[in-house]
This record gives sequence, C-alpha cells and structure tokens, in this order.
Amino acid sequence: MKKLMLFIAALLPFCGVSAQEQTQTETGISFLEGTYAEALKAAKDAGRILFIDCYTQWCGPCKQMAKTTFKDAEVAEFFNESFINLKLDMETPDGIAQKTKLGVNAYPTLVFVDPKTEEVIHKIVGSCNAKEFMKRTVSGLSGNNIKTMTQRYNNGERSDEFIEEYIDVLAEANDKEMLTKLVPQYLDNRYEKMLTDRKLFNFFMSYIESPYSKPYVFFLENKDKFTEQYGEMYVDMKERYTWNLYGRKFVVEGENGTYVFDEKGFADYMKYMKKNKVKDAKKIEISTRMYLAECTQDWKKYISYGDKLISKYDADLLDVYNWAIRINKNCDDQKLRNHAAVWCDKYAAQLEQEAAERAAQEAKGGMTADGESNNIDRYAGRKFAALKEYGERHPEIKWGFVRAVGTQLYLSNTEWTEDVTNHNVWKL
Repeated sequence: MKKLMLFIAALLPFCGVSAQEQTQTETGISFLEGTYAEALKAAKDAGRILFIDCYTQWCGPCKQMAKTTFKDAEVAEFFNESFINLKLDMETPDGIAQKTKLGVNAYPTLVFVDPKTEEVIHKIVGSCNAKEFMKRTVSGLSGNNIKTMTQRYNNGERSDEFIEEYIDVLAEANDKEMLTKLVPQYLDNRYEKMLTDRKLFNFFMSYIESPYSKPYVFFLENKDKFTEQYGEMYVDMKERYTWNLYGRKFVVEGENGTYVFDEKGFADYMKYMKKNKVKDAKKIEISTRMYLAECTQDWKKYISYGDKLISKYDADLLDVYNWAIRINKNCDDQKLRNHAAVWCDKYAAQLEQEAAERAAQEAKGGMTADGESNNIDRYAGRKFAALKEYGERHPEIKWGFVRAVGTQLYLSNTEWTEDVTNHNVWKL
C-alpha cells in the first residue's frame, strides 16, 4: 500500500493537504463537498490528481459501488491519501456542464483529472469490486491510461501489441468513437485470423458496427465457419445487433435538436439487407421508424409501430417494458399512456405463465417428444460430461455439479440423469 501511495504522489508534485480539509465519513472514501471548480482548485493547490465519481441518483451500480467499493478499507486509505475526491451528480447543472469535458456517457464513470491542464488522465466505466477497482486504477495511472496511450498512438506507434492494449484501454474508458475508427483498421487484412484468434473475434463482436465494413462482409461470407468455431448463438447475436443498430444511422439529428430521416439511404439499406437475405429486414424497418418517432416525439406513430412489433414479431418483454417507460416519461396523452400500460399487463401475464412452465419443466426433467432436454439449461448434460472428464484427468481436484428442483439443490459428481429426484447418485 505505501509503495502505491508513493507512486501516485510522484505523478504530480505533492504539496500536502490535511484529511480534515475533505468531508469525513465514518468509513470509506472522503469526498469533498463542493463544485467541480472548487474540487479542481483544491486538487491543484494540493498537487494531487482529482478523482471524480460521475453518478446519477437513479443508477443502481453507482449506489452499489458507494455502499461497497468506496467503503473498502484499502480503497479508502489509498484514495484519501492520494487524491482529492469528488462525487458529481451528472444530472445537476454542475454535472451537465462537465459531462462533455469529462467524456461521460454511461454510469458510473470514474474519472481521474490532472488539475493543472484539466485533461482526463484515466477513466473507468462501469461498476467493479474493490480489488478490481484498485487494479484498474493503479494500472491506468502507471501508464496504461487513455491520455498516455492516445499520445503514443498520435506519435505513430502501431505495433500489434500496442494496438491491442490501446483497444483495451479505449474499451475501459468507453471511447466508442475512437474504437469504431481503430478496430476496423486493425482488423483489415486479418479477417481469416478471426476464425482462430478469439481476441480478434471479440474485437469484431464488440466494435464492428457497419454491415458494409470489410470484416463484416467476410463474416457474412463465412457464417458457417464462424458458427462451427464459436457457436450459433454468437453468430445470430452479431447479425441481429449489427443490422438493427446500423438502421438507426439513417435517423439524423439536424439543427436545433430536430431530426430528419434519410429515406433514400434507408431504401438502399433495405435493398442491401434483401441482398444478404436478412430474415428480420421488415422488423428492422419498423424498429427504425419507431426510433424516428421517438426522436421526433410522435408518440401516436410510436404506439402504432409498437403494436406492429408486438402482434407480428412477438416482441421481447424487456423491449416492451422500455417502450412503455419512454411513453410514460415523455408523453402527456393519457390515452396513449393507457395503451402502453396494456402492453405491460399483457406481457406480465405472459411472464408469469412462462415462469410457471419453467418451474414445472425443471422439476419434471426428462425429454420432450422431439428428443430435447426438459432442463432449463439445454446444455446442462454436456457441461456435466465436460466437468466429469476434466475431473477424471485431474483427480486432485474435487468437483460437483449442482442442480435445482423446486427449492431443493441436488449434487452429483458421478452420473448424469434427466430426473434427479429419483436417482440415488444425486444427493440433497
């Protein structure tokens, strides 16, 4: 711990600041009470880096970090002695004013700022436990941070090792703009390696958003090979996500917050989807126009498109829930709000029915008429076999496979069976 503190102190000249100058809590990180400008001045005066917890009142992961990670004794000691700490509600006027400067577009975002230049040195996006938070903080401030890595890139560094590290840093900082530029360039002429190199494939899955890009065209031309290598689930997921997301690019924000729709561009896109035999092309068209209706606040059309997706395409429960929330939050027409409530009622009843069916299915076990497993996890048998094989090769490892029936847990490391309730090798 002392070594870590000395290291951080060396990053900026240390002038010293008493712990009493920050608001003290019984435990955990001590956060300064004040504005961003006041915290910046305090950090500059103290010769310390400014740490900012960028949060919102409604953010669950933000609250979780506040209750756990920020209360950790090691984290608290390190941050209280190394930084000036500020909690910044990003929906207050002060937070809104700093949002673009700090590059905040998700919550929580944990930002480290050089108070002399107001440059963002390091950024962590997303909740993490105390151990991971410390690891990511120290790693970032030791050189693997957004500021240093960007400088190296701008200076012309292009080795494969550096680019892959840079992509990881950009991902940690949630810098989507740079990622969407860098990753396609890096994957250029590496298409075939995506079939054998999992890291390259993960880059493709996470950051290739254009169906016109060379990596994606290669993916389409070799779907069978990708399916064989990585599984049908990942291939289907990438297809659906990419085609859907790209459709929204034809909804263009104009001046003064207005939106226009590129009809010609979208018509060409529909032809491109037809050429590539995209099975959900019509659904994507409706979803895109529904997004346009949301942007233009045309809630009557929004409801109409939602009805089509629900009736014709069996819309996902979470999607319907989010649609209803948007209407409830932004629409003043009570008739439309009631219509959205009916959506939720319908899907709540469906959810209850599906839950009851799953519970019955889990307890029953056995096989369906089609020869499929009645277990909730259709691959449970395969997982058991894989664990057993691994355990036989490594007798020093003790292992067991747990399955639930109702409220009871059953454990076995011997034999697999569909119905665990009547099998003597499965023990409570």
